[in-house]
Amino acid sequence: MTESAVGPRDGEPLVFSVEEYQSRLSHIRTEMRAQKVDMLLVTSPENIYYLTGYRTTGYYMYQCLLVPLDSFPRFVVRKLEMTNVLGLSWVKDGLALEDNADPLDGTIEGITACGGHKGRIGFEDQGFFLPPRVLAGVRERLPKAEFVPASGIIERCRVIKSPAEISYIRTAAAAAVAGFTEGLAEVRPGRTENDVVAAVYRGMLHAGSEYPSSPPYVVAGARSALAHASFEGREIRAGEIVYFEVGGCYKRYGGSIMRTVAVGKASSDVRRMATTMMRALDAAIEVIKPGVTSGTVDEAGRRVVTEAGLGKFWLHRTGYSIGVGFPPGWGEGHIMDLKPGDGRVLEAGMTFHLVPLILVPDIGGIGYSETVLVTATGCEVLTDCPRTLEVH
Repeated sequence: MTESAVGPRDGEPLVFSVEEYQSRLSHIRTEMRAQKVDMLLVTSPENIYYLTGYRTTGYYMYQCLLVPLDSFPRFVVRKLEMTNVLGLSWVKDGLALEDNADPLDGTIEGITACGGHKGRIGFEDQGFFLPPRVLAGVRERLPKAEFVPASGIIERCRVIKSPAEISYIRTAAAAAVAGFTEGLAEVRPGRTENDVVAAVYRGMLHAGSEYPSSPPYVVAGARSALAHASFEGREIRAGEIVYFEVGGCYKRYGGSIMRTVAVGKASSDVRRMATTMMRALDAAIEVIKPGVTSGTVDEAGRRVVTEAGLGKFWLHRTGYSIGVGFPPGWGEGHIMDLKPGDGRVLEAGMTFHLVPLILVPDIGGIGYSETVLVTATGCEVLTDCPRTLEVH
């Protein structure tokens, strides 16, 4: 099927105005011209959503958006998912594939219909969603086309958020705080990680969050020193810590917060470590402003932890871009992150999740984070929540 209407049709209101989508498409095409790309083969759910508003939990099946330089974009998706093209996207043109159809055939048909079979076609070489079989097949069956890696073309446009995007991130950040606050009230000996997470979800959803792009990370005791561990029903015990990292989601935009909670009584070591990580977060926030490099932000926070003798427990970057997210992650670290020696420069409109965290064997994960916005003059914290070592 082929349709070329613009705007919603018997579906939800568009997430952004048609004018904003058109502006994004114009910026993408400027990047395409600069790289001499005639067509983009867009396969990541985040990039497809950013350009069109189309979204689905069914991205485990093949889908793509063809973006020609000089004609209207065109979907290639399952027939089932065409309901989301028509109901959610401002782009309505698409090829609907039956479940017994070969997505390679559909992709070739779509490329040819858009006139790209003799051009220079960019593909997302750093994503997870372009099957090698499809890439190899289009190369073989369209010998007059040239296929070139083009990751970054859309991402460079995504890194600076519009006012509408920032408003969605604010809502997501507020939902994350609401989730943490309700979960915190459940922390006490005898309760389980699952009891706490049930409260986290209740708080986030009541505050307007959609399904999050990662689960809440709520882990009791020393197991929280395992990276990306999450709830497994363990009972909370006095004398240990509970690690929280909660990410809200609104219109697929994320906002996240991390906190550490002591149960019953905090040891002197835990208090010292928590204070150090709060100071590291403060230091990173203090230096953020337009013109500062990513590496400078990382160094500001990392220095505090290193000087406290805890550097060996910090195993990762200081922060990462946050914005559009689908499971399994809410971060945009592949677009921009804050890491040692990185010379990329911060600009107003960028949003980051700052994540000073140490993973200490036999104690657990101790960290504090905020979602922040780079403003014209500095840094605004979007997660409005006290930054303390809570003791419950």
